[in-house]
Formats: sequence, C-alpha cells, structure tokens
Amino acid sequence: MNDDIQDVPTSAPTLEQVRQRFEFWRKRRKKRTRIPQNLWQAAIALSEEYSICHLSKTLRVNYTTLKSKVENANATEEGPSHTLPTPFIEFQAPAAPFIESTIEMIKSDGSVMRMHVKGAGAFDLVEMGRAFLAIDS
Repeated sequence: MNDDIQDVPTSAPTLEQVRQRFEFWRKRRKKRTRIPQNLWQAAIALSEEYSICHLSKTLRVNYTTLKSKVENANATEEGPSHTLPTPFIEFQAPAAPFIESTIEMIKSDGSVMRMHVKGAGAFDLVEMGRAFLAIDS
C-alpha cells in the first residue's frame, strides 16, 4: 500500500492540503521535472475560491502558467466555442430631432453591440436593442 499524500482522494481539497501536496512533490522530485497533472488539477479546482495571484504565491507556481491552465480548463468545461459572426443590421433612422449618442449592449454570452447613433428617436433605439437580443449566438 502506498502512503503518498497525493494518492489520497479528496473530493474538495483545501488550499493547505494542495500546498502540502506541492511541497511533498517538491521534496521527492528529480530536479527540473514538470509538475504532475494531478497537482495542476488540484490548483485549478481551487481557482473558483481563490485568485490566481493568491494561488500562485501560496503554491509557488508560475502565475502565467497557472492562469493559462485555469483558462484552458474553463474553456474545456464550456465546450467548444461555436460563435458565428454576428450579422450586421442596418436601420434607416427616420428624420427626428438631432440626437447623437453611443450605446453599448452586452449579452450574457459576451456578445457586444455598440451603436453610434445620430438622429434616431428613442423608439428606434429600443427596436435596435430588441433586434440584437433576438439574434441567436
């Protein structure tokens, strides 16, 4: 039976447990060997509770590498991105009192619509917003 700390299954390891697992690995590893995937996975799991900066300092790992691994794990969980180009919709603004403004709308999926409007009435802006929100991403 193997008594290694890293072989003990934990459903939700604490930051201290993961830190100890990293230290245990560092004491037993051969110089210049890569961090095992199971340790990276434990660090990634903690990224929901702790900032990447805090984790990188506590676990003594490279911030940029950890950030990249967290981003890749999150992208994998969400599945492949099937973003299609957003269609361009042009509306003809009717003659109205001169109004000039820039409006930005952001959907929950991250889609962004920016409008620079000259001479459109409030009704036209509402219709443009509805059209944007109705487009399936």
